Amino acid sequence: MSTPAGPATDMAQPTAPGALRIRPLPHEAAASYLHRLAGTYRLDSRQLLEGIGITVHGRPGSTPGSSEIALSPTALHHVAAFARVPDLQLALRKTINGARDPDAGDPTAHWQLPDPAALPTRTCPQCTLRHTHGTTIQAWAYQAEHRRLCPRHHRWATPPGDRASLDTRALPELAQAHHTHQRLVRRPDTTAYPWASMITTRWYDHQQHLTPRWQARLTRLAATNPPHTGGTSWARTGRYPVTYPETIALARHLTLTPRGQTSHGFLDQAAHTLGLDRLVLPPDDLLQTWIHTKQERPRHHCL
Repeated sequence: MSTPAGPATDMAQPTAPGALRIRPLPHEAAASYLHRLAGTYRLDSRQLLEGIGITVHGRPGSTPGSSEIALSPTALHHVAAFARVPDLQLALRKTINGARDPDAGDPTAHWQLPDPAALPTRTCPQCTLRHTHGTTIQAWAYQAEHRRLCPRHHRWATPPGDRASLDTRALPELAQAHHTHQRLVRRPDTTAYPWASMITTRWYDHQQHLTPRWQARLTRLAATNPPHTGGTSWARTGRYPVTYPETIALARHLTLTPRGQTSHGFLDQAAHTLGLDRLVLPPDDLLQTWIHTKQERPRHHCL
């Protein structure tokens, strides 16, 4: 691939298509897609972008997925033409919509930090290998919470900074929770899962209520995955998959509990749902907060 003398700014000079048609994975981050696209031609992302007339600002982070790249509309047009994917803007919609709009009229690309509230996660390596026709097992995408587990290959999506996704074959209970989660997202109450996740995460961090069960599950998870060589601890890496079955069970309980039920009755049913004999909450527990805001909210009656 020849490199032009300088960045092209005139869309009347179309970008020559590459030799291969490379499509993005579902919800793939732009940085991940460009990394794969460039790797196909044995280039890095900057070399590829500059080679098709795009001016690159900044540098990516030291680890995959620690930074995102924002493409101007003209730059996106160049990449789409080179990759032979006319609908690339639709395929990368989440990335494009979530990024700053840099230099709309010029073919530019800006490396930037990703949104902390919506970080991409590693994709399932087996699924990635199949979708990329055997070229790579590594990619990262903006996957919704109910798609973090691949039930076919038993892989849990982790932040890109982690070395790999997690092998969850030792935790078969996650597959059933995943199945329940798919039904849960179709319910009109979209707040139940975020609340349940915050509650179980707090319990996990403070070692409350379900600690022995979660510790046993964490031990099984660690035994079937490579040891950490530094960075994130196992306790932090395994937090979400380890608590996932109880998070889903609690979320489902929050959606099914009739409004107006007493706190005592609600906690008795919650304990049964979670497989506990009883559930005693301190006043500052997040589940208590949910009870006060959802269950005991005063009703307004028509006169």
